[in-house]
Amino acid sequence: MKEENALPVFPESGLPRNQIYCMDYLELSRRLPDGSVSMILTDPPYGIGYHNSFASCPHPPIAGDDGIDYGHLARESWRILQEDAHAYFFTRFDCYPYHYSCLKEAGFSIKNCLVVEKGTVGGIGDLQGSYANNSEWIIFCQKGRRTFSRTTLLQNRKKEGSRYHAGREASKKYKTRFNACWFGGEYPKATCNSTWQKKHRIRHPTIKNAVFLSWLIQISSQPGELVFDGFMGSGSTAVAAALCGRDYLGAEICPEYFEMAQERIAQSMKGVESRCQRSSLYGATPAAGSPCSAAASPRC
Repeated sequence: MKEENALPVFPESGLPRNQIYCMDYLELSRRLPDGSVSMILTDPPYGIGYHNSFASCPHPPIAGDDGIDYGHLARESWRILQEDAHAYFFTRFDCYPYHYSCLKEAGFSIKNCLVVEKGTVGGIGDLQGSYANNSEWIIFCQKGRRTFSRTTLLQNRKKEGSRYHAGREASKKYKTRFNACWFGGEYPKATCNSTWQKKHRIRHPTIKNAVFLSWLIQISSQPGELVFDGFMGSGSTAVAAALCGRDYLGAEICPEYFEMAQERIAQSMKGVESRCQRSSLYGATPAAGSPCSAAASPRC
């Protein structure tokens, strides 16, 4: 674990990569130079005091979930993000207006809000008089403008070379545009269910599916670029970045989750190394944009 007092201001030429620090996100971000990260993908606390009253073994409160200075978070995120880059911030329906306004005031161009199917259905307190929460909301924004990277994530339904309208470019084999709502079997789910968590011995109240995050990373960055997450939790963003050949950097304030993330990343990289060895041995071709196939990662 890195000691907070030992962490210097990082020079741009010596920015740490593939590291998580056990500290508050602002303690790390203020040590980063302007425009030093290529992409932001994060799930900050919503300030709602979340807890599950119906769980047999409830999770402890999330650090910062009694409220963070979201305006400060938005401004720092804008500062450390490079020009012409993408940022994703998880949110909730009742927090969305405030989060939206903070990000817009910081300078971001809000492009859309993704709505992605969860791996499990959750409640919001009133189980008899409210609709069940089966989706995650993610604010997608840009600093400047960056087009989506070409990926092999989803094939177009029509044959390659088809023309939808006269005068328009012929269709590609793989999609270059994606819907804002991701539901159904062709998309990965946003979160992992309790069965998956028990199987992998990972206990975190808001764990995200690394395969889903890897889709966002592949769409919004290139191999070798740096993905930042100031609220790493169980390490899903770091795992996703590593699986598709990107570097990661982030913070996690809770020592328990910090240690969990470190162990999870180490186990994930063992799997990557194993797949690389098999690919080399049998002459297999890894999926584009991923070291030895991010697509081979288990889905939640």
